[in-house]
Amino acid sequence: MINRLYTVSATLTAVIMATSEREAEIRFKSEFGEIKDQPIDAVADEEIRTEDDLPDDWTVDCLPYGPRDNVLTIGEFLDVLPPLVVRDTKTVDMFAAAPAAGEKA
Repeated sequence: MINRLYTVSATLTAVIMATSEREAEIRFKSEFGEIKDQPIDAVADEEIRTEDDLPDDWTVDCLPYGPRDNVLTIGEFLDVLPPLVVRDTKTVDMFAAAPAAGEKA
């Protein structure tokens, strides 16, 4: 299995008592030590294939999270990433549309 790079979005939800939205945001940050123990929903987004796919604040010089023995920066990883395999869906459709022997078309 070949390792690949993905962005992963995480959502952490907490209920904060505050007098305004701004104060709620400030309290969330100040109470994060306790809040971070709550369940987190994580969703893998698109695969990263080029530098343009990187989220803000990430560069090709960063080390991605992953196996502890990883020494490749994101840029080095992208340089050795095998090309994307593009499947020919027309061939699949051609065989799926053909009737089986003895069937009416």
